[in-house]
Amino acid sequence: AAGCAWSQTAHTASVAAAHQGMAYATRPTQLPERAPLTDGVVLLREPLESDVDAIAEGARDPDVAFFTRGPSPYTRAHGEEFVAQIPPWWAADTDAVWAVCDPAQPAALLGLVGLHGIDLTGEPGGVAELGYWMSPRGRGRGLMTRAVRLACAWGIDELALTRIDWFAIVGNEPSRRVAESVGFEVEGILRRGESRRGERLDHWIGGLLAEDLARGEA
Repeated sequence: AAGCAWSQTAHTASVAAAHQGMAYATRPTQLPERAPLTDGVVLLREPLESDVDAIAEGARDPDVAFFTRGPSPYTRAHGEEFVAQIPPWWAADTDAVWAVCDPAQPAALLGLVGLHGIDLTGEPGGVAELGYWMSPRGRGRGLMTRAVRLACAWGIDELALTRIDWFAIVGNEPSRRVAESVGFEVEGILRRGESRRGERLDHWIGGLLAEDLARGEA
């Protein structure tokens, strides 16, 4: 199933409604059955036990370790615990996490992307927070931009999300470029708003509304 394509054809009406700021006719109350997402250039699939070593290695990259909220130093046990939590999170309708892969090598995890703190209540739609990281071997090809676009499109089309939040420590320019390229607007700076290893740092806050998503090519 890892190479299965994802089609947006069935969601044309709901997408049009979101772009026009209209309410969805049928609001989802839970996450749908998990399925891989792909645009033909990047593949998003379920993280597996076989990915634990790649997750631990990627999370120990100095940039990933500094700019993300994961434990540091990141051990294999942390990776095992993280992967074990992903199915319960999905079943609880709170978090949707994918492994980012090259479709030509679907077993090789290059990074992670997820929608966290999913809340499907409220009008005109639900909300979530975007998170992602890419290992060094996956960088420089535009894969993360495509992965973020796929994840956000899924959240808007499948979950009727009206807003997706993005946070990043000030200075994380690669993360900001990815977010802005898919339509996020940087809305301000939360001064000393994020704690990393005991230090309080400024961080950017941004948002993507359903009608803002740039669905074109990366």
